[in-house]
Amino acid sequence: MAEYKFDRNELRDRSGSKVALLDGKYIRDHRGSRLGEIDGKYFRDSHGSKLAEFDGRDVRDSRGSRIATIDDVKKSIDGIGGASLVAMWLFFVR
Repeated sequence: MAEYKFDRNELRDRSGSKVALLDGKYIRDHRGSRLGEIDGKYFRDSHGSKLAEFDGRDVRDSRGSRIATIDDVKKSIDGIGGASLVAMWLFFVR
């Protein structure tokens, strides 16, 4: 069983506590502070720096090295989604 559950808008841990929120293209923590954003296939931090990219199968860091696949992400987070699911994994689970 996965440690987290994502329902397209909210990421919750196993006990049901809200960990994060997806607000359009912005990723926010449980208090509402903006931590990053989804910019097409790129994930950027709150300062606009590129953290990673997702091509539909692989997650790569800012230098292009593969850090995970979508299957690795789905082992940690139960839910539907592509880039949004990967963004939650990148910012909160990894």
